[in-house]
Amino acid sequence: MLSTRVKIIDAIRIGKNNFSKKDVCTHSGVSWGAMYKIVDTLLAEGVVFTRNEKPIGRGRPNVPLCINPAAACYCGIDIGAHSTKILFVDLNFNILYQEKVETLFYSDEENFFKWLAECFRNTQMHSGIADDKINAVGLSISGTVDSEHGIIVSGANWGMTRGANLPVTKLASAIRHPVCVYSTQVAAVLAEYHFGKEAGRGNLVTIGLGVGIGSGAIANHMLLVSHPSRLVGYIGHILIPGNDRDCVCGWHGCLEAYSGGDSLLKAIASRTDIRSAKDIDLAAASGDPVAIEIMDTAARYNAIGVAGMIQLYSPEAVIFSGGQVRREGYLYRQTLVELKKLLPPNRRDCIFDITKLGEFQSALGAARLAFEKFF
Repeated sequence: MLSTRVKIIDAIRIGKNNFSKKDVCTHSGVSWGAMYKIVDTLLAEGVVFTRNEKPIGRGRPNVPLCINPAAACYCGIDIGAHSTKILFVDLNFNILYQEKVETLFYSDEENFFKWLAECFRNTQMHSGIADDKINAVGLSISGTVDSEHGIIVSGANWGMTRGANLPVTKLASAIRHPVCVYSTQVAAVLAEYHFGKEAGRGNLVTIGLGVGIGSGAIANHMLLVSHPSRLVGYIGHILIPGNDRDCVCGWHGCLEAYSGGDSLLKAIASRTDIRSAKDIDLAAASGDPVAIEIMDTAARYNAIGVAGMIQLYSPEAVIFSGGQVRREGYLYRQTLVELKKLLPPNRRDCIFDITKLGEFQSALGAARLAFEKFF
């Protein structure tokens, strides 16, 4: 549930600095008395300012409320299997600075938090953003998290097995800023909801196809947040009949155990000319029969996971992202072909597209989550 302060800032942002207090009250859903008090506090804090307009005809002039974007800054950090994306945004969510570094393969808790704190400090230094401007940090993790208690449970694709249970308060203490943590796909779908091509759609699903495979969901304008015992969107670990490959989760037969980027490389390990999942995709597009067979199987498996999310949440739009997603890519196009074979007619009219937010999608969503939690 969003705080009234967040709802009011969002309403001012939606109004593009042209909303009066009356407009903000209408669009935020906050009562007049509470809205009036909070806006006055935000004005006193310098978070919001007013722009005077000349009256048109008789009566009082319109007094639009404007966000001071420099009043606060948020950091989003997305830890993926191979790379970690870090960005800073202002209060209008304009990206001030972004940077990508190689993800450190997990060895132990102390080294993990030391590395993560150094990533934050180095990026902050490069950005030139003053420490007192940073309000909070949001982490998105390619793995399992307990967001309610701020615990990173696991990140198997980069070496952190289930049960590591790392409290992000340790990072907060090291960098002296509040920190929250969510899964990568939770952050991804929130980024799409606020900043993507289909922003504002009340029922939205994101699909991440990379080393890991996952999904996020917005249902009736509500973000669905996973918990280790209440998983949402973990389609990479749907069990596929006939798939006997071992998965990093410790089980076998998972979708990701075949269709994940690293798993695809294992499926074609005998080919010395193939060094990445993208190479397999290009080979399939060029007519290579071995690559086609592997990618067609992966596409069928992917479609099962995606179709499950569509059947469960009836989204208006499905947005794809990740290292295996390219508009002209063989796997992406074939996944859509297989998906439309599986879906009933009343589910085929939703929008299928690729994110415009790029590889920093989840980092942006993590920054937004930090804003929602700590503003």
